[in-house]
Amino acid sequence: MVTRMGAQNSMTKILIVEDEAITAMDIKHNLVNFGFDVVGTAASGEKAIEIAQKLKPDLILMDITLKGDMDGIEAAKKIKTLFDIPVIYMSAFTDKNTHERLKLTNPYGFVSKPVSTELLVVSIEAAVYKHDLDKKLAESEERLRLIFDSSKDFIYSYDLEGRFTSANKHFCQATNLSEDEIIGKTGPELGLPEKQSNKWKKIRQQVYENNSTVEMFTSQVGLDKKVHEYEVILNPLHNIHGEIVGISGVSRDLTEHKLLKKELNELGELFQNLYTNAQVGIVIGDTNGHVLKCNSAFENMLGYSLEELQKMSFTEFTHQDYIDKELSLLESLRTGKIKFYEIEKKFIRKDKEITWGKVTGGFGISTDGKPVNSLIIVENIDDRKKSEKEILDYAAQLKAIFDMSGIALAATDTNGHWINVNEYFLNELGYTEEEFLKLTNMDVTHPDDLEKTSRLFSKLLSGELDKYRLEKRYKTKESNFKWFYLSVKPIKDENNKIIAVMSAGHPIDNTINSEELNI
Repeated sequence: MVTRMGAQNSMTKILIVEDEAITAMDIKHNLVNFGFDVVGTAASGEKAIEIAQKLKPDLILMDITLKGDMDGIEAAKKIKTLFDIPVIYMSAFTDKNTHERLKLTNPYGFVSKPVSTELLVVSIEAAVYKHDLDKKLAESEERLRLIFDSSKDFIYSYDLEGRFTSANKHFCQATNLSEDEIIGKTGPELGLPEKQSNKWKKIRQQVYENNSTVEMFTSQVGLDKKVHEYEVILNPLHNIHGEIVGISGVSRDLTEHKLLKKELNELGELFQNLYTNAQVGIVIGDTNGHVLKCNSAFENMLGYSLEELQKMSFTEFTHQDYIDKELSLLESLRTGKIKFYEIEKKFIRKDKEITWGKVTGGFGISTDGKPVNSLIIVENIDDRKKSEKEILDYAAQLKAIFDMSGIALAATDTNGHWINVNEYFLNELGYTEEEFLKLTNMDVTHPDDLEKTSRLFSKLLSGELDKYRLEKRYKTKESNFKWFYLSVKPIKDENNKIIAVMSAGHPIDNTINSEELNI
């Protein structure tokens, strides 16, 4: 005997579709006694659809024979399509034709009239339970289908004869066929060369005979007629009795991955060659300035070995005048205020000597935007700094001579920028020293004398002339022009390299012995 299960059934909403009012009321009364929530009754198929749309019952008890133009089978078919509500049919009898129509609607049960309440309750509970399982199964299948079709791998399955039984979206796109066009076909029927087809046949046979997974890497001509590299995993498929009924396969195209890996390896080799053979120092460190790795150029520059440098902070081989500034630059890198920095600074070698370097530094950034290491490139500029010092020292010596001289004396660098000038020349033109040294030779040259001045200056620097003399006009501070007679000669370092150009002269309206202009 079936007992009442009100607590369990109270959540189940039932719609009764029955054109006999007394029968409908009797069924409703009995179901309510068993704890079901009967949300309504309908005497026609049309009314049943209307109530189902409005109240969304969990199950419908459907009499096959109803009033109106629509019978219960037609109503159930529409309700299933529109609302996916399970239906249990009720009828006193069915003929063969009616029975066939019933099967097409996939009912969740059939109860003969007169209705047994106990049997009806069991049928309802079983139908609701089965429908809930069907929904969960459908949702699970949908999730699997999404994963199946979202994968960039080729996912497929065969039957025992090597015919495809499924193929995911990526597989379909690669073959330019729909899944329906693929299912039932063999590899050769899809355009796979016979030789490759025979190879796959042997592999499938291995899976069948060993009843085990096969993993392999293989090369084969794809449907695009190009050779592809694949990683393949094949698994046997079993039925509920444990018998092998086919194979599931996953193939991953590694062609682009291998090409990318090859390119990365080549780039890595190129970087390693540059790193090893570079004439500049290259340092890879952490974000706090500790050396992790460096090339031999940096070791030679400072006289330390890599092992020694790895135990040091950059502050230990940086001159104290530059430590605070570089720490500030590193902090700006860490906070993202700057992308890189450049600084010319003094390094302290292992032998305590000072050497100059031009530093360009930046941070490597991880995928989440955080700094992970530092890359520092150091150019040895010791020779340049020494040359600059030599020029300044020489200029200082000349300055003493200049200021005591009774002629105009001035020196420029090889770019024509004034680097020194004596009081005589400044007094003639009316500039202060600070004003004059901000200018170039061309800035104070009369426009009509620019071409001549530039041409002779270039010939001097190229070695075509070892010195020259000329008459030219200089612009005064008041924007007037004065004529000067000049003797121009290069200043060279110990390696015979021109490092500056000296000019000596006097205003043309002054009389002076030309020998006094020899410099």
